[in-house]
Amino acid sequence: MPCSNQCDNLLTQYPGLRRHADEAFHKLLCQARICDVPAHTYMFHEEDPCKNFMWLLEGTVRVFKHSAEGRELTLYRVSPGELCLLSLNSLLGGQSYPASARNDTRVRGLVITAAQFHDTYDVSKGFRTYVLQSLAERLSDMITLVSNVVFRRLDLRLACLLGQRFERSGGKALRITPAELAHELGTTREVVSRILKEFERQECIALTRGEIHLISQDGLQWFQQAKEA
Repeated sequence: MPCSNQCDNLLTQYPGLRRHADEAFHKLLCQARICDVPAHTYMFHEEDPCKNFMWLLEGTVRVFKHSAEGRELTLYRVSPGELCLLSLNSLLGGQSYPASARNDTRVRGLVITAAQFHDTYDVSKGFRTYVLQSLAERLSDMITLVSNVVFRRLDLRLACLLGQRFERSGGKALRITPAELAHELGTTREVVSRILKEFERQECIALTRGEIHLISQDGLQWFQQAKEA
């Protein structure tokens, strides 16, 4: 892909970067390479060093933490237009990754090396400002996650998660298992199954094999508000 097309494509996906894109950043983009990664591939593992940095153009990457008991907790997802907090943290702090990441779908992105990242970060005020702003925004998201995990009941968090998923699907059935929901919330499949059965008893959802059907969006919202009150 010609350098000008790479720049235009990236700035379309990352509009906040446009006002910071100085000459040094344009030079960086000319050094970037296109990378395609099949779905369900580990982008990095916990304790890996950060050797590259990627701007996503297509696809979604899930960043998650393993517990000693084998449970998982989704920390966040990275989509086009967003930067990976842990990649920035590892690059700027010179530390290994404290979690793992795997792509939900096929991923396509622009990749630079850690050395190229640091060279541009050192000489480009615009790129440096953009990176620090993105880091601050992602840190705020992480604080929200920690607050939810510590202070909100698990059944409320699950109700909110289902509400968000149904909103994105337009009310269509969700093809997701209790085990996958448990990985999102950092709990066990048995606990999620028990809460889902309660939601079904409340006539908010209906459960079939491998799918969750929305019965009443208002009922699900009422359940969330009742638990939160």
